[in-house]
Amino acid sequence: MKNTMKNIAALFLIFVFSGSVVNAQGWTVPASAKKKQNPYEATSKNISSGKKIYNIQCKSCHGDPTMANMLPLAPVAPTDLGAQNFLIQSDGEIFYKVNKGQGAMPAFEKTISDEDKWMVIAFLRSFDKNKKVKQQVAEVKNPEVTDVKLELNVNEADKTMLAKLSGVTKKGKRVGLQGIEMSFLVKRSFGYLDVSGEDPYTNESGDVQIQFPKDLPGDREGQVNMLVKVTDDAFYGNLEEKRVVTLGVPTDPVNPLDERAMWGTRANAPIWIIVTFVGGVLAIWSVIFLVLFQMIKLPKLAKSKD
Repeated sequence: MKNTMKNIAALFLIFVFSGSVVNAQGWTVPASAKKKQNPYEATSKNISSGKKIYNIQCKSCHGDPTMANMLPLAPVAPTDLGAQNFLIQSDGEIFYKVNKGQGAMPAFEKTISDEDKWMVIAFLRSFDKNKKVKQQVAEVKNPEVTDVKLELNVNEADKTMLAKLSGVTKKGKRVGLQGIEMSFLVKRSFGYLDVSGEDPYTNESGDVQIQFPKDLPGDREGQVNMLVKVTDDAFYGNLEEKRVVTLGVPTDPVNPLDERAMWGTRANAPIWIIVTFVGGVLAIWSVIFLVLFQMIKLPKLAKSKD
């Protein structure tokens, strides 16, 4: 028993020590990799794309940037990627580390595209307060506006939808708002289906147009419930527009309860379940009748023995 405990303690110390050694060694990033700069501008569109990728690929371990809510792994916890001591690195250093991985962090060189990795770096740079790393900034500057409106136009002939986001300037002129991400969502049985496409950002006129999927089922008339909204914009809020549009493929609704299946009603239960149930009931009642019959015979058997 003592030897077993000693072995366990030794293995634990080796594990902790090896983790400490890995952490102490740090990363060795080639000079050529450090010089790389993000080829994508830090626009609101790219930052938003990077945020989506980060939430899918990185958040489960690294948590929310600047919130220090990383996954408590041992012996070395993941880094807060929004911390300033992390962001003093160059774009190339971060890109290299994401590619190669180390310790518990996997290598993403072949699992995430280079473009997506640069988008994540653009997102992380939005938390950089030190500004020690020069970055390209090409943000869209919309004027200060009031009475922000979201309008939706539907062309049922070619199955397109056009959303327009606009506001009134201080001079009283209504202008389009550029570079704002929009979400086009179709209501389905268990939530919403995003049909926004790859570039759901408003242009200089405040417009964004999408092509509705040509094979998406609707009701008998082809109608679907649409929800179009501004995607989490800090300036304009969560504006949204709901509308029933005839853009889906006309489809006769199928009631799952009408099928002969496990979840069907009694009349539509699978044949094997009905046979099994009836057979089981008959078997149980047969046993009951057999027991009763034997009990009736007991007095006669007792008299015959007397």
